[in-house]
Amino acid sequence: MRKSISDETNIERIEHKSKKNIALGTIFGYLAILISVAYGIFMTPEIIRTVGDSEYGLYGLSSSIVNIFLLDFGLSVAINTYLAKLRANNDKAGVEKFLASIFKIYLWLDIFFILVIGVLVFSAPYVFSQTYGNPATFEVTPQIRTLQYLFIIVGGYTIISLPSSCFNGVIQTYEKFSYVKLMDMLHKTLYLVFSILSIQLRWEINGSGIIPIVLINVSAALFAILLRFVYMRTYLNIRLDLRLSITKEEKKQVFKFSAWGFVAAICNRLAFNITPFILSIVSNDHAVAVFSLVTTLELYIFTFGEIITQFFVAKVARTEANVSEEEQRKRIQALGEKFGKLQLVIIGLIYLGFLSVGQEFIMFWLKDEKYMIIYWCIMAICSYEIFHMPSIIFENSMLIHGYIKPLGIIAVVKAAVNLSLSFLLSYLFTRWYANMYFGAGALGAAIAVLCGRVTYMILDFVCFKKYLKISISHFFKSVYGRAIFTMVISLAIGLGLHFLNVIPYNWLKLLVNGFVFVGVYFLCTIFITFNKEERGYYVGVLMELLHIKKKNKAVTPEGETVEIEESKEIENKEEEE
Repeated sequence: MRKSISDETNIERIEHKSKKNIALGTIFGYLAILISVAYGIFMTPEIIRTVGDSEYGLYGLSSSIVNIFLLDFGLSVAINTYLAKLRANNDKAGVEKFLASIFKIYLWLDIFFILVIGVLVFSAPYVFSQTYGNPATFEVTPQIRTLQYLFIIVGGYTIISLPSSCFNGVIQTYEKFSYVKLMDMLHKTLYLVFSILSIQLRWEINGSGIIPIVLINVSAALFAILLRFVYMRTYLNIRLDLRLSITKEEKKQVFKFSAWGFVAAICNRLAFNITPFILSIVSNDHAVAVFSLVTTLELYIFTFGEIITQFFVAKVARTEANVSEEEQRKRIQALGEKFGKLQLVIIGLIYLGFLSVGQEFIMFWLKDEKYMIIYWCIMAICSYEIFHMPSIIFENSMLIHGYIKPLGIIAVVKAAVNLSLSFLLSYLFTRWYANMYFGAGALGAAIAVLCGRVTYMILDFVCFKKYLKISISHFFKSVYGRAIFTMVISLAIGLGLHFLNVIPYNWLKLLVNGFVFVGVYFLCTIFITFNKEERGYYVGVLMELLHIKKKNKAVTPEGETVEIEESKEIENKEEEE
């Protein structure tokens, strides 16, 4: 069926608005990450020095274990997917019904989660007696007591935040990404400011300095959640009316979809959430502390690359609506390649940059050579992201099409590989290299994570080929063909500067090598990775964000060529709406 002119104008307006929202959301997202990185660089070492390696490891252990049990049973996947479809059909009433139904389901699940937290608190003296307690008497030592407090705080926050994830889903569905990331910035800023205050004043609860810091983080996050709800209700005018509900048939579809989403979610969490628990059994508290630091850095790297991909669920839903199967395939192939290259540029900058100056960064960050093992853990774990991040839009498309079962199955395979190797490699590395490297078991765990991820990545591309009919060879040629030269040149210069040893390990070497690498990478990206059309596209987006009016040439009736400003008709229509 042919679209009317008004339909085409509406689609053009939505896409124009979407492009601006994505760009603004990306900027605020990166600012939030920069605040997190600043916190990690300047505050984490101070926290470790203040509370000690062991107590910092307790925080990592409690967070990982709580997150293993407090799953959303795949509902977050269903929220993003179904809301995107409802928004694509402009069904506001459907959005409110779906929001109310999912929120009520979360409230019921919270009852179960409260029981889980209770079990974790009361079983802590017995489960963790080998590392933090007394296996002979199972007494509640100060470390066990701290762990129990952390279980209550982190678990309580997660119980509240799970239902409120619906608010985030609605805001992102309406593509108000800048507000979502603005709230992230607020959360990180409050956490940074009050954490500094806590450390300076030496606040303690039950003799522990880590508990007040965790409380500050939780309080800031809860405040951001409240502001998201207010924004959803007032600005977007979306009600949370618990009297509303979707039909039984729709609930059946949601639960069927969520079942495999739950399988995928629990398997994807295992890599980082269960590893500290494994290390506490087969290794030692040093390995737990090291892996907690590795997890912090990995999260920064992942989030830098993942910021843009979370904005595309709604866009993918629009791209694939009301067109033939072949047209869907062409559109998602083009979208995946276009933004896959951008994703590669971003994750390549972060990963290769860390590969080039990571050792200098570790020394500047933690000021102790014993933590250099973190560098090798990050190199192992994050090498996978070079191939995974550029293809994430295809995963979004799989979800929109309802192909969540294959993703759940390959997540199970990944978890099985990771889990089996984690016990073995963590144990072996601890026994073989404990006298050589601080927290050696963490490196074995990192290699196990990498093996599971590589397995997942291979099966991922098999699914894209089978279900989406994506041309994998064309994708790799389009995304990596020119970019590989940028990566090789930049990495060669970055590592060359590292091995020259003209400047000793200090902040000056980190800055000089880092700036040179970023400069070379930036220039190579512009003139090698991006072609003329892509350069024009991203310059246009930047000009639009800076409110720089683009000049176009036009011919007057008298035959003269003049410059005119690009029409603002679309933006005016947006403001009227």
